[in-house]
Amino acid sequence: MAATLGEIELSDLDFTDTVVMRGSETNEAADPTDRVLKQLDTIVDSIALKVEFGATDPRLWRILAGVYLALERITDFSDLVRKHLAVFGYPLQLDQPAVSFVLPVKVNFDDIPKLDMVRSACASPGGAVIDFSAVRRLSSGGLIALSELLCALIQMSDLPQMRGVDSFINSIEGAIKMGQGTKEMQDLITTYRRYAAAHPRSAEERNIAAA
Repeated sequence: MAATLGEIELSDLDFTDTVVMRGSETNEAADPTDRVLKQLDTIVDSIALKVEFGATDPRLWRILAGVYLALERITDFSDLVRKHLAVFGYPLQLDQPAVSFVLPVKVNFDDIPKLDMVRSACASPGGAVIDFSAVRRLSSGGLIALSELLCALIQMSDLPQMRGVDSFINSIEGAIKMGQGTKEMQDLITTYRRYAAAHPRSAEERNIAAA
């Protein structure tokens, strides 16, 4: 028996919808990174257009500069720097903040950053900071790990800033004077003194920053 017109239309509609839906899912799953980068291109083009027409919001210029550097579009970045100088009268600068290692209230062995991480952070444009401000307690493992890190830093030329380290060391020394010290505390103080002696300029800069 011959098929009716309604049956033909329904069959075609089902077939078409199935192909379109599967094709879309396959493309999205194939490379989601490409989809994200295309969306980024649209945003970048929009920001670049605003900048081209003289936008004076410095955030737009910094965002665009950062994207150009990330995508290694050096020619576009150089052109943007020249335009920024013409519009604002001073060079475009992207200040990279320091990589911060914030120690917790109680420091255990795994809370002390590894030497390779500190070395890499120190070599970055913003440098590195180890923040002792919140520390109130250290486990034996934490004391050992910190002593090992300070010992390794003695040999380095690029050093992290140590925020709050003087107060931290003073509290350790106070505990030792009160008879509450341990061998790990003694070892830490000895290592820290060696570190400070090897890098007196670093110790002086910390005192100036704390003043």
